[in-house]
Amino acid sequence: MFKDRTKFTLMADPLLKGQFPVKGLFQALAVAAMCLQEEPDTRPYMDDVVTALAHLAVHKVEEKDLAGDSIKCAGHVESFRATSSAGSERA
Repeated sequence: MFKDRTKFTLMADPLLKGQFPVKGLFQALAVAAMCLQEEPDTRPYMDDVVTALAHLAVHKVEEKDLAGDSIKCAGHVESFRATSSAGSERA
Protein backbone atom coordinates (compact mmCIF):
# COMPACT_ATOMS: atom_id res chain seq x y z
CA MET A 1 0.00 0.00 0.00
CA PHE A 2 2.81 2.45 0.86
CA LYS A 3 5.22 1.29 -1.86
CA ASP A 4 3.95 3.27 -4.86
CA ARG A 5 4.28 6.97 -4.06
CA THR A 6 2.43 7.96 -7.21
CA LYS A 7 -0.74 6.45 -5.76
CA PHE A 8 -0.58 8.19 -2.36
CA THR A 9 -3.14 10.80 -3.37
CA LEU A 10 -5.61 7.97 -4.06
CA MET A 11 -5.58 7.22 -0.32
CA ALA A 12 -7.10 10.62 0.50
CA ASP A 13 -10.81 10.90 1.17
CA PRO A 14 -12.52 11.38 -2.23
CA LEU A 15 -14.95 13.84 -0.63
CA LEU A 16 -12.02 16.26 -0.31
CA LYS A 17 -12.01 16.47 -4.14
CA GLY A 18 -8.28 17.14 -4.24
CA GLN A 19 -8.49 20.06 -1.83
CA PHE A 20 -5.81 18.95 0.61
CA PRO A 21 -2.10 19.71 0.89
CA VAL A 22 -0.09 16.97 -0.80
CA LYS A 23 2.84 17.50 1.55
CA GLY A 24 0.51 17.09 4.55
CA LEU A 25 -0.92 13.91 3.07
CA PHE A 26 2.57 12.48 2.58
CA GLN A 27 3.53 13.41 6.13
CA ALA A 28 0.36 11.82 7.55
CA LEU A 29 1.01 8.67 5.51
CA ALA A 30 4.58 8.56 6.82
CA VAL A 31 3.22 8.62 10.37
CA ALA A 32 0.67 5.92 9.48
CA ALA A 33 3.39 3.74 7.93
CA MET A 34 5.46 3.97 11.11
CA CYS A 35 2.43 2.89 13.16
CA LEU A 36 2.08 -0.22 10.97
CA GLN A 37 5.59 -1.52 11.57
CA GLU A 38 5.56 -5.26 12.27
CA GLU A 39 7.79 -5.04 15.34
CA PRO A 40 6.11 -3.18 18.21
CA ASP A 41 9.41 -1.72 19.41
CA THR A 42 9.90 0.09 16.10
CA ARG A 43 6.50 1.83 16.23
CA PRO A 44 6.28 5.41 17.51
CA TYR A 45 4.79 6.25 20.87
CA MET A 46 1.16 7.41 20.73
CA ASP A 47 1.97 10.83 22.17
CA ASP A 48 4.46 11.32 19.33
CA VAL A 49 1.80 10.32 16.79
CA VAL A 50 -0.69 12.75 18.33
CA THR A 51 1.91 15.53 18.32
CA ALA A 52 2.78 14.90 14.67
CA LEU A 53 -0.85 14.81 13.55
CA ALA A 54 -1.74 17.87 15.62
CA HIS A 55 1.11 19.75 13.95
CA LEU A 56 -0.23 18.75 10.54
CA ALA A 57 -3.75 19.80 11.47
CA VAL A 58 -2.77 23.38 12.39
CA HIS A 59 -0.18 23.90 9.66
CA LYS A 60 -1.05 26.78 7.33
CA VAL A 61 -1.82 25.58 3.82
CA GLU A 62 -1.05 27.73 0.81
CA GLU A 63 -3.30 27.38 -2.21
CA LYS A 64 -0.39 26.27 -4.43
CA ASP A 65 0.12 23.25 -2.15
CA LEU A 66 -3.33 21.74 -2.72
CA ALA A 67 -3.50 18.39 -4.49
CA GLY A 68 -6.20 19.54 -6.88
CA ASP A 69 -3.84 22.21 -8.23
CA SER A 70 -0.81 19.98 -8.72
CA ILE A 71 -0.04 16.32 -8.18
CA LYS A 72 3.44 16.68 -9.68
CA CYS A 73 5.15 16.23 -6.33
CA ALA A 74 3.63 12.76 -5.84
CA GLY A 75 7.11 11.24 -5.86
CA HIS A 76 8.26 13.29 -2.89
CA VAL A 77 7.67 12.13 0.65
CA GLU A 78 8.94 13.81 3.76
CA SER A 79 9.33 11.34 6.56
CA PHE A 80 8.59 12.12 10.14
CA ARG A 81 10.90 10.51 12.65
CA ALA A 82 9.19 10.02 15.97
CA THR A 83 11.34 10.32 19.01
CA SER A 84 10.83 7.94 21.86
CA SER A 85 9.23 9.12 25.04
CA ALA A 86 9.61 7.21 28.26
CA GLY A 87 6.39 5.78 29.66
CA SER A 88 4.28 6.29 26.55
CA GLU A 89 2.28 3.71 24.65
CA ARG A 90 3.42 2.54 21.24
CA ALA A 91 1.12 2.93 18.22
